[in-house]
Amino acid sequence: MSVASGDLGEVTGGHVKIGSESHVGRNVAIGAALVALAGGIIGFTTYSNKQDGERLAKLEAFRGAYAEKCDAQSFRGEASSMLKDSYLRTDRLQAAVDKQHAALRSGAPCDEIARALRQADFPMSTPTTAQQ
Repeated sequence: MSVASGDLGEVTGGHVKIGSESHVGRNVAIGAALVALAGGIIGFTTYSNKQDGERLAKLEAFRGAYAEKCDAQSFRGEASSMLKDSYLRTDRLQAAVDKQHAALRSGAPCDEIARALRQADFPMSTPTTAQQ
């Protein structure tokens, strides 16, 4: 006796399924996971960009103050992308800039600040003129 000619209830357990099973729950869960992942990525990127912006503002404030007080032409204008990348990736440069910015505001000589920046591997393209 072939399956086609017999009672299908015996083979299938009483019901016949034709086609594939519906996966609505699985598809909704995958969609929700993708939305959550995208939200996480966007949130992290936004937070990271905000943090980087605050750090770069400190760098630009220092560069402007140093250029003004020490008449350093190489510190005028916007920092190069290489300097920005180095600054954002190196805690040592960030600490040095914060410390030297405070020293600059307290009246430290320009040559001492320049020496401290060089010791912290701060990229300085040209020698600075020391003024007090």
